[in-house]
Amino acid sequence: MTNSEKLYYKICRENEGMTQAESAAIIGIDEATLSRYENGHASVPQDVVASMIKAYRTPRLAWWHVIHDNPALMPYIPEPPRMVTSGDMMMRIEFAEDEIAEVRYALKKMLKEGCLCCEASEATKSKAASFRALASKFMGIAGYLDEQAALDGRCGG
Repeated sequence: MTNSEKLYYKICRENEGMTQAESAAIIGIDEATLSRYENGHASVPQDVVASMIKAYRTPRLAWWHVIHDNPALMPYIPEPPRMVTSGDMMMRIEFAEDEIAEVRYALKKMLKEGCLCCEASEATKSKAASFRALASKFMGIAGYLDEQAALDGRCGG
């Protein structure tokens, strides 16, 4: 499953520890409708996404929703600069895991086909860029964890 196929509404709900019934009640929709949204069988209206963002404490879901519904906008919408909540961090980890799987698959295919020995091929450059982007995402996660550790230290935790 690629990033463009994977829907994150359910992941965000589960990361917050909510059942479908709990979430549907908070968001103000019925459980069957939420199920259709989570499984990609219906488009999620913006007001429902806004309710999900509040309920799941995941502002990053807004960014993903815009890109998912309007993939042509992806090159023009930068990734959010920092994570604000633990839900955002969980979503970033999900994105990174998806991208690792995609890059891993492409690299294995390139190795199998012998493309890595071609001098500075565009595919090789592209995969190197993908790994740099992943490294940047993991550094963002590490930065968030550092911030949380500093907060824990101030709270005596």
